[in-house]
Formats: sequence, structure tokens, C-alpha cells
Amino acid sequence: MKNRTSSKAVRTISFMAVIIFCAKIMGLLRETLIASIYGQGFRSDILNTATQIPLLFFDMTLGVAILSTFVPVFNTFLERDGKMRAMKFANSFLATVILISSIATIIGTIFAPSLVRLMVPGYWGEKVAATAALLRILFPSIIFTAAAYTAVGILQSFGEFNIPSIISVVSNLIMILYLVFIGDRFGLVGVAISMVVAWCSQLIVQIPHLIKCGWRWSFGFSLRDEGIRDAAKLALPVLISSWIQPLCVVINMAFSSSMGDGAVSGLNWANKIYIIMVGVFAYAVTNFIFPRLSRLGSGSNSDEFKETTRLSLGWIVFIIAYVSAMFIALSKPIIKIIFEYGAFSAENTKTTAEALLFYSFGMVGYAICEILNKSFYALRDGKTPMFTAAFGIFINLISAFVFVKLFKMGIGGLALASAVSSLVMALVLLYMINKKESGTITRKFIKNAAKAVASAIVCGFVSFALYEILSPSEMGRIANFIFCGASAGIGLILYLTLGYFLKLDEFDQIRRFIHHEK
Repeated sequence: MKNRTSSKAVRTISFMAVIIFCAKIMGLLRETLIASIYGQGFRSDILNTATQIPLLFFDMTLGVAILSTFVPVFNTFLERDGKMRAMKFANSFLATVILISSIATIIGTIFAPSLVRLMVPGYWGEKVAATAALLRILFPSIIFTAAAYTAVGILQSFGEFNIPSIISVVSNLIMILYLVFIGDRFGLVGVAISMVVAWCSQLIVQIPHLIKCGWRWSFGFSLRDEGIRDAAKLALPVLISSWIQPLCVVINMAFSSSMGDGAVSGLNWANKIYIIMVGVFAYAVTNFIFPRLSRLGSGSNSDEFKETTRLSLGWIVFIIAYVSAMFIALSKPIIKIIFEYGAFSAENTKTTAEALLFYSFGMVGYAICEILNKSFYALRDGKTPMFTAAFGIFINLISAFVFVKLFKMGIGGLALASAVSSLVMALVLLYMINKKESGTITRKFIKNAAKAVASAIVCGFVSFALYEILSPSEMGRIANFIFCGASAGIGLILYLTLGYFLKLDEFDQIRRFIHHEK
């Protein structure tokens, strides 16, 4: 039975990883199309800023807190009181988040120009007005996003992970079709409206499956609901702990808005590639393990909780260490492959690649934080991630000032500041989870992770050297893709070879899984 459960878990995570990977690739294609139409300059800055601000509002008012507070409370009701009580809480929770997101939408719409001036102080008259106009169109999207996140929590709690995985595929497909067939015909306003429709689709596609799980809508808003109170107690620390990424974006937007047209867009696109690649694996793992961690964290099986956390961390480090090394080694050809079309120039590639290179130093740290935050939330501990996030924001702000103002590193300095913040937070959370659940982070785990990182560093140097030596100075996109892919492929073979001879734990786990499948 245990082997069948393990096999099902691996298949589910594998499917989720594939679907999320497809969604992320489609997201990259969406950004590539936008970059090819608008380039990296005045209009792309307007669109990127207007898109980012509602998402930042959502992340800082609801965001991660929806899943991180809803799932544990919903599962508690489901296990203790049954489906009917759990669904009653779900409706009350849904009404609450819709109300909060509606209030945020009204505030954002009324004060759009002031928000733009606050977030990007380097923008001037026409740029502020144009960004504010798009912002008013885009703000209602957070209402649909809040409802969609709640729906994801319900479906995942009932063991349905596939449908929540495909919602981004649907929304990205809508955007891609619009950009391919309509493009700039209706200007930035048309693109903004298509984005709102795309976000709305993430909720619509889940409704049939919610009904199948037994959900029925009934207006159940009540701040006195026991579940709402429990979720609220956890919500504030969860929200603050999730502020690190959006506040890092705010800091980067504020600094880069004074660096000329295109700086905001370059940072935004580099950050999206960085988040996309971490998200393919980290989000697939965390979305799958969180309901399980929530059940283990509320029970007495501490050893299984620690093993699940450690196993997840080990695989994330093993995978992301290689991805990070390749992004550092091949940042320029990667950006050239993804973005250098149409209005996106070779100079745009250079600046965006610089940001991607420095962001990539923090990939492993960011992925570790994603896993450990979920572990703390499952233990009903939101304070530790909250204080760690607050410390991380402080580190990011100080680092940004040092790298940009003192060392004059430009957008590369802003990206490096985010990377430093992620690494520092990861170290703090690793220490704290071991303090809270002694034995979670063992010496064997640390040694194994160090071997994986060391192997990735070696592979990064080899892949960089291969690309620089073998690739001609002038080449087309197809040739660039071939040489970049070949360098990364040889790096992967070397990474796996080193991992095998260094006896990384992940190879032993693969061997045991194959043996059990047979």
C-alpha cells in the first residue's frame, strides 16, 4: 500500500510539474510576444508597471495567505466535522476574500495616479497618466484571482491537483491568442482588457469541478464564523511573511524607475523568468505536500512530518542548483532565445541578461523558502516566516542601496540585492525549522545539499566555457538555441554523473522507486 501511495504521489507531482512547466512556457511566450510588439522602453514600462501593481496589491492583502490559511482550517473541518461544515466555512471564506479584494479594487481605482507615483517615483507626467489609465482597467482582476485561489484550496483539499495546475494554461492561452491575432490593434487598453478576461477564466474553469466535489454557492459572510477567526489569526503573520517577494519587486520598481525607459521592463522580465523556473518545481512540490503537511502538522506523527519536509528540500536543492548554475552561465543566450524578436533589441538583451544573471544567485534560497514557509504554516506557525520575511525585506533594501548607490551596479545590483535577501532568509528558516522540529535538518542532509551545489557550480563553469569556446561570434537564433542547448545538456550529463559518483541521496531514492515499481 505504501509503495502504491508513493508511486501515485510521484505520478501526481510529475503531472503537475509537466502542466506547470507548460503553463510557465506559455507565460514566457506571452511575455515574448509583448516584448516583440512593444520592445523594452516607454510603452512596455507602462504595461509592466500597470500589470504589476494589482498583483502586488493582491499579494500584500490576500495572496499566499488565502491558500496558506484556508487549506489548514478547511482540512481541520473536513477531518473533524465533515464535508458540510467544511463547505460552510469555504463559502464564508470566499465571501470574505471577495469583499476584501473588492475594497482593494475600489481604493486602487480611485487612487490610481497616486499609486503610480508612489510605486515608481521616477515616472513623469504622461507616463504616470497612461499607467494609471491601464491600472483602472486591471484592478478588478484581483477579485477573480482571490476567488480562483480559494477554489484551488478546495480542490486540492479533496485531492484534485490536476485542475488547479491547468488554470494558468487556460489564462495564458487566452493572452497568447489575443497577442498573436490582434496584437496592438487596440493598443495597450486592448491588452489590459484581455488580461482581465484571462484572469477571470482561472475561476470559471474550476467551477464544474468544485460542484463535482460537492460545493454549492451560498452567501455565508460572517466574521463570527469559527473558521474565519482561525484563518484570521494565521493570516496576518502569513501575509507579512509573503511580502518579501512583492516588496522586493516594489523596491526594484522604485529604484529602476529612475534608470530610464526600459529599466522597469528589463527587471520585470528577468524576474519573471527567474520565478517561472523556480515555480515549475517548487510550486509543484509545495502544492502537493502542503495538504499532507497540514494533516501531519496537526497530528502526532512528527517523524513523518520531518521526513516529508527534508525529502522535499533535498529534491528542490538537487533540481534548482543545476537550473541556477545554467542561468548564471548562459543568461545572455537564454534572454536572446526568449526575447530578441521584433522591437526587442540586442541592447535590451544585454541589460535583461545582466538582471537574470544576478537574480539566479538566489534561486536555491528562494526555492528553500517556498518549502519551509509551507512547513511552518502547516505547524500553524506564521510568526517565524513573518519575522524572517521582515528581516529579508530589510536585507533587500540595504543591499539595493549598497549595490546601486555605492557600487553603481544598475539593474544588476537590484537583482543581486534580491538574491542576497533570498539566501539569507533560506539560512534563517533552515535554522528555525530545525529548532522547532529538532532533527529535520540533519548533517547528512547538509552534506548532500553541499555536494549538489558544488556539482552545479562545476557544471556551470563547464557549460559557460563550452558556449564561449564553441559558439561563433555572429550567429542566428537557431544556431544560438543549438549551442545554448548543447552546453546546458552537457552540463546536465556532467551534473548527473557527478551526483552519481558523489552518491547523492536523490539517486538512491530513484533506484528504490524503480525497484518498487518493478
